[in-house]
This record gives sequence, C-alpha cells and structure tokens, in this order.
Amino acid sequence: MSGGPGLRDRLAAGLPCLGMSLRLARTTDHAAILRDAGYHWMFLDLEHGTMSFDTLSQMALAGIEAGVSPLVRVPDHDPAPINRALSNGAMGVIAPHVDTPEQAAAGAHACRFPRLGARAVPGAFPALGYARRGFDEAAEILNRETLVVVMIESETAVANADAIAAVEGVDALFVGCSDLTFELGLPARYDHPDVRDCLTRVRDAAANHGKFSGFGGVGDDALAAGYLGLGLNLVLAGNDLALLLRGARARAEALVSPAT
Repeated sequence: MSGGPGLRDRLAAGLPCLGMSLRLARTTDHAAILRDAGYHWMFLDLEHGTMSFDTLSQMALAGIEAGVSPLVRVPDHDPAPINRALSNGAMGVIAPHVDTPEQAAAGAHACRFPRLGARAVPGAFPALGYARRGFDEAAEILNRETLVVVMIESETAVANADAIAAVEGVDALFVGCSDLTFELGLPARYDHPDVRDCLTRVRDAAANHGKFSGFGGVGDDALAAGYLGLGLNLVLAGNDLALLLRGARARAEALVSPAT
C-alpha cells in the first residue's frame, strides 16, 4: 500500500486531490502509474464508459493496493449499481446529475450500511482485504471511509447547492463543468464568468456545511489550476484518451517538421 494520507484525509487537509479518468485503460498497472505520476484517485465510469464491470472491479482493487482511491461514477441514482460497485472495490460513488436534495439523500442512503442507510451486506469485503474481520467492524470502517460525491451539472443543481450540501451522508459536491456549460447555453466556455460564479457558489455551499468540493471537465491547464486555487480541491485532472492524444501529437510534431 502507498504511504501518505488517504483521499478523505487529503481533502480534509485542503490539499489538491488529483484524479484521472481511465477510458482506455484495461490493465491493473495503471493504478501504480497514476500513483507514481502524482495522482490520488481514479475515476471509473459506468455512465459513459465501455469498461466491463469485471475489469472495473479489478482496477478498483488495484487502486486500493496502490493507494489511489477508486471512485466509480454510476449510471444513475438506482441503488443497485451503487451497491454492486461498492461491494466490488469502489471506495466512493460519484452520482451524476443530482439536482435536488432528495436525489442526494437517496444516493447517500444507498452508500451506507444500516442504520445509516440501506447498503446491502455482501459476502466479502474485498476493498478491506481478506484478513479476518467481523461484518460489524467492516461496515463501520466502510461507512466512515466511503466517499459520496454528487455531481452538480445544471442551473437547478447550482441553485440547490446549499440544500444539497446540507444532506447528511453527502461528502462532496463536484461540478461537472462540461454538462454545466451546455446547460448555461455556453458550450465549452469554461472560462466564462458565469461558469466561475457557479463554481464559487458550489464551493461556498459545500464549505458552509463542512463538505468538500471539486470539478472536472476543464482541459486548459492554467484555467484548471485557477479553479483549484479557489478551493475546489477534488479535481478530475483529465482522462487517459486526452493525454494520449496530446502526447502523441506533440511527439509527432517534434519528429516531423512541416517541411518534411
């Protein structure tokens, strides 16, 4: 296991927490690659991604061993995929398109064991390893360590941010900037003042209730660093596809001049 503070501890300390979306990755060594590249969590996507659930589970467990927290974006607010992801390695759930406190409460309820919630008790707890441990002890650890992240992706969600942040069991509000720019009628205008205003409103709502905040979707390095500087420290820094394309294009341009 990697040394240093875990994801929740880093967030609580106000430290940058960098994540990477793995869209192309299908092997478990990507967890150690992310760790050694300076990342703290991985984003495994069941909403838009094509990764099989078996592969997702193996990569999540590799992330735990590497000290890179696996967070899974579930496809919707249905408790079934939430329970399945958490039973097979996820240490947190990212719920998309949360517009109301009621939706946030339902998601948080599905992520905690009774009596805090309705998460089903599995036959094993692979996220905690395989040392002898009672179900009660395992449930207590996972209730404490599992991160519940709700995505703020619409004007309605921004308007409800304070009420959403007040929901017991929600740990972080995460602005999905790509969808939000479209909802605002500003497609891909990540630098627009209205987008910045939404980010600061979400940050303030989260801080008012002792919750964490973050964002994803901003590809420009300087702009993303500026938003991180606002205190939204749970950051989806990019995805492996975009980095591959960027690196591959830069290498090709370096090797082959326009005159060739």
